[in-house]
Formats: sequence, C-alpha cells, structure tokens
Amino acid sequence: MSIKGIIYAYDQLEPLDLRVLRVIEIGHRKFEFVPLDVIADWSKRSEELVSRSLRKLNALGMVIRYRGNYTGYRLTFTGYDILALHTLAKRGIIERVSPTPIGVGKESDVYAGDAVGDGKVVLKFHRLGRTSFRQIRRFRVWIGNRRHITWLYESRLSAHTEYKALVLAYNAGINVPRPITVNRHTVVMSYINGAQLSEFENMEETEDTYWSIIEDVKRLFTEVGIVHGDLSEFNIMIDLDNGEPYIIDWPQWVPRNAPGALDMLRRDITNVTKYFMKRFRLDVDAGEVYNYVVGNVEVREEDIEEALEELLGSEGLNELMGSEKEEEFEDT
Repeated sequence: MSIKGIIYAYDQLEPLDLRVLRVIEIGHRKFEFVPLDVIADWSKRSEELVSRSLRKLNALGMVIRYRGNYTGYRLTFTGYDILALHTLAKRGIIERVSPTPIGVGKESDVYAGDAVGDGKVVLKFHRLGRTSFRQIRRFRVWIGNRRHITWLYESRLSAHTEYKALVLAYNAGINVPRPITVNRHTVVMSYINGAQLSEFENMEETEDTYWSIIEDVKRLFTEVGIVHGDLSEFNIMIDLDNGEPYIIDWPQWVPRNAPGALDMLRRDITNVTKYFMKRFRLDVDAGEVYNYVVGNVEVREEDIEEALEELLGSEGLNELMGSEKEEEFEDT
C-alpha cells in the first residue's frame, strides 16, 4: 500500500484500533497469529468490541486473519507502518510524509517528509519478507541462528542495525545522512539534496570525488572499525549543492573483525574503483587502493557477536541484538 493509502487508512482509526494493533504487535513475541481471546484480554476490552475493531483493521489491510483450530490475527506491513508513523508523529518528529517514494527497492521503501518545525527528512521503511529469507540469513549476520523471529522483526532488526551504523559513522565525521531516530522498521534521517553517483554522466573534480569516498572508507575501517559491505555507485549520493559524496544504505555493514569483512571491504573498493575507471576514465589500481585503506591495521577475525561486542560494548550489543523488546506502550 502506498503512503497515501496508509495515511487514508490511519485517518479511519480510533484509539481502540491503534490499541489492538499494538497488542497484536506485542503478541507476536509468542504467536505468529495472535489468538482473538488473547487480544481481547490484553486490550482490556470486550471480545465484541475487539472483534469489531479487527474486522475494520482486516478490511483496511492492517491485519491478516487466520481461522483454523482457533481464530488469530497477524500484523501486515501496513499495520506496522501505521504503528511507526503514529509513534513518530506523537513524539513530535514528523508531521508530513510525501505521497511519492523517492526510492523503492526489494527490501525497503524510502520517502521524503517534513520534520516538526522546519526541514526535510527521509523515512526509510525496511521491508524484509519471507521471499528474501535466505538472503537475510546470508547477509544479516547478526541474526545468527535465532529461531521464532517474525518477518516484521527481521525488518525491525535491519532498521536498527542500519541506524547504529549511521550513528557510528556520523559521530566520526563521515559523510553519511544524519541519523535522527529509529522506530520499529523505520529509520528517520536527514534529507540530502542529491542524486545517486550512477546518474552522473559527467562530473567535475572526478578524482577529488573518488578519493573523498576512499578516504571515508578508510576512516570507517581504521577509525570506526566497520565495513559498509555493499558499496557501489547506487548507494553513494552526490550533494547537488556542494558536490560532496555521501555513503548511504547501511543494513549490511559488519565490524572490521567479523568473518569475511576484509573480502567485503575489497569488494566495496573494487566496485567503486571499477565504476570510476569505466565511467570517468580514472586511472587507479584497485589493489593498491585496498592496501592503502587497510594500511597497518591488524584484523583478528572472530565470531560475529564477539566482533560486535568489541565494537559496541556489551551494553550496545545487548541493545542491538535484543531488539525484540518492543516500543514502550503508549495509550492513544
């Protein structure tokens, strides 16, 4: 459903409907389809009132009903979008979302919006579904061997890991969008008036732009201790106001000491270098650039959780890996 449709659906909701959505979200900790009697009990409303609300939510595409040996309900992404947008608006972070996406991919939708007060922001809705489950297991390494995790939780975890990378990079002075907040599967960040590197046919100061990117990759590796993991011309934005390159799209980052991190770093550098060589005729050797980026940094390949704990500390790791803890309940 489009944001325009989501906003329309949101306008149809009453406080009880939002409460029921929230209860189902909490119920997903234990159930794929949350039983009707559980929803009514946790909502502290009669089963008749809750059933009426659920019929409305089902008609609006916010929940899916299951009928087997019991009647239960599951949130859809539309329902999850509603909960995230409601919380972001209630907390005074956003007041409007553009009806037209500025980016749509297999695993996310990106919209521009207006912050409360002044200024534009970007809202990135992570949408990892069951169709991409194998890819998630392969690349979202911090999921590890977890069981009983829902597709909504997969998206939530992806959003929180991206937000963490943005915070680490931004605080180190790397050119990335400024992270504002994360809620459920939605990352809110600053808006960049730019275009993807892939859209440029010609560019002034080509060599300076290339080395600015490489210097950020080097600082990310040597100072911050992370690797982007999916760097290419499609996730580098060029600011149209000042020509500065910004690295975007961070859900696949890994710590420097994670298994395979050096291979990912080499691939990142090779991708960017080959693109500049082909499109802009830049004369540079990817292998030499890789050696320059790694420098004398000692890499100790270790288990992913050990690498994350070393990077984030035990408290930061628990915060990231323990994201099953849902948002604090807010009555509506």
